[in-house]
Amino acid sequence: MALAGLTLMASIALLLYRAAPGAPAIIVAGFTGVTGLAALALAFTLDDAALFKFTSAVAAAAGIVVLCALVGPDARLGLASFASATFGVGLAVWLARTARARPKVSWPLIALFAVTLALLSAYAATLVLVSRDLMIADFMTYRGLAMMVARLADAGAWPVLLSAAVQSVTQDYSWAPALVPGFLLALTEPTSRAIYTFALLALYAAPAALALAILARDCARAAERPSAIPPPRPEAPRSGLEGRVGSHDHPSRRLLRRLLRMRLQLSLTPRNEAAKLALGVAAVLVAYPAAMAVAARGMPDVGGLVLFVCALKLAERLARLLGLRQGLNARVEPMTRRVALALALTVYAMFVFRRWYAFAGAGIVVMLALEVGSIALRKGARFRWRDAIIAAAIGALTLLALLSPVLVDWAPNFGAHEYANTYAGYRKAPDVFLRELGDWVGLIPALAALAGAMFLWTRSADTRLLRLTLGAAAVAGALFLRIQTPYIHHLDLIAPAIVVPIAASLILIFARAPRAALLGIAALGAITLSPLAAALTSSGLAPIAGLPRAPRADLDELKRLKDWVDERAKPDAKVCGLGSSYTFSGQLMSELWQLRPERSPSGSKLNVTMPDVDTVEGAPGAALKDCAIIIVGDPVQTHLDPDYQQTVIVPSREMLTGQGIGAKFRRTGEVFHLENGVSAIVFERVTPLDGADIAALQARWRAARAALGF
Repeated sequence: MALAGLTLMASIALLLYRAAPGAPAIIVAGFTGVTGLAALALAFTLDDAALFKFTSAVAAAAGIVVLCALVGPDARLGLASFASATFGVGLAVWLARTARARPKVSWPLIALFAVTLALLSAYAATLVLVSRDLMIADFMTYRGLAMMVARLADAGAWPVLLSAAVQSVTQDYSWAPALVPGFLLALTEPTSRAIYTFALLALYAAPAALALAILARDCARAAERPSAIPPPRPEAPRSGLEGRVGSHDHPSRRLLRRLLRMRLQLSLTPRNEAAKLALGVAAVLVAYPAAMAVAARGMPDVGGLVLFVCALKLAERLARLLGLRQGLNARVEPMTRRVALALALTVYAMFVFRRWYAFAGAGIVVMLALEVGSIALRKGARFRWRDAIIAAAIGALTLLALLSPVLVDWAPNFGAHEYANTYAGYRKAPDVFLRELGDWVGLIPALAALAGAMFLWTRSADTRLLRLTLGAAAVAGALFLRIQTPYIHHLDLIAPAIVVPIAASLILIFARAPRAALLGIAALGAITLSPLAAALTSSGLAPIAGLPRAPRADLDELKRLKDWVDERAKPDAKVCGLGSSYTFSGQLMSELWQLRPERSPSGSKLNVTMPDVDTVEGAPGAALKDCAIIIVGDPVQTHLDPDYQQTVIVPSREMLTGQGIGAKFRRTGEVFHLENGVSAIVFERVTPLDGADIAALQARWRAARAALGF
């Protein structure tokens, strides 16, 4: 194993040298060092049978890494991507096939899923129809990917589909959440929003609600107090001999154990469990309806919460295994290895599903390390040091193998993935963010979550799962804030910390006072999902994110804009939009086909979407030369910190003032009057733009950035 580890280290060093000759030495040393330490740790800790299996796996991995190093850049990325995907799928299949305990799905659970899905479907229909919701930006991205999957599946282009899906793991938007919805669209209607939304609810939203309810139920179990049952008063022994004999197993103690077993059996009856889960699902839905509202409007992000919950449960199990006393090694050691593998695979799946769920994975790893560290400090020499080292080494090597395509893709330029700088424009002032939190979460639900967490903490004899849940969410939120201010879908990172304390507390109350628990859910639902929320939102007490929004006031004008563009857009004379707000943007123009759902969205290819964010997309590019018509928002439309949107502001101002590139266009007199007092003004090209015009525009863009201190 040690020789195989050295071979793997050398192969990784070769790969980094070939893929990124100019990479800093710290990066090369870091990756090779972690690999070598993990392999060395396994060489000295694994038993002979396991050591042979892992040595074979490491040797095979070294061979693949060397092959990746020897081929060209494109082939290297493709090979690494397919090797990683094959390893991940194979590992998942192996874990499922060798599991001793098969997951059991009961009829009550199936019925609960069906009811949850039906309620979410009715909720989504109401939300979208009342709001007359128009999908743009990220809300349209995954629907667009799903439609792409449907088109490729209909055309039978399976190799192209497989290649694109596998290699998308290195991109900001992985195809993973769009695959199954795309297949459903291929079987039905590729552009149907109703089918796409139902797929999101069935695949992601309803399972997420059930997963959070299960997590809440498990936290509630830890807070149940069997000792609250008063023990029967022991009878006085009739003789000294009876007293001495009974002191070992007094009848009162036997009766107490019997009562405790009866109480435990009663609490675990299928009917009672189904009632607890149903109550938990209801509590989840009313405690944080924003997650379901985002799914109803077309975002699949909520599905990552299922993986988040699985990872939390696996982390709790791993900590529990490492906390067992010495002995039973024949059973504990294989279980520890399996759980470590499953946890690494789940954390990777979170990253693949949505890139920013990596922060949740990091939070779980940090909290697990703290939990294991506290156990080690408490037990000292009696701690399972060997098993802990094995688990850490296996987890590290598994994650490195799964993330190999990302390493290959990022190695040539790690600086391009410095997201704290790239997404600086997405940061908002603290007061703005707090107002948004009030709209998304609400002060009353937040205080209810805090009170629920304190209630569970004081009642629970074992708070490990609660600590992992709250701590992982806190770490994930803090890490994300280092990058940017979150949008509503990013709050899924802290959703478990919001809903689990509330749901678990209500489950506990339900066991003793069912009416009080139901009344609590009804009151919370009135605060988050009724017109009362709109009345309280001015002070930030209640969220409005779960309520239908008022429809856009300019939908008729947007339809006129869509018809006007369709009449004039041509492959050699495209229509472009300058602006980036939700009122007007180039992206909005590309998505106006939804207003005429009988038409194909392919017409949007005749529009050119301009860049929005300086640090993400850079300066205005050569695509402007293809624009025969440019529609400009007046006043200039931005949605982020304007200092980071000069790529929108500079060309928009030139168009509106007739300077720079604006000198080669003329106003047609056509104006579209949109909501919020915004006008979309139409300009027609008089003289074509050339490379010198684009270069001069980019120079003015750089000067504007320099004047702002960038």
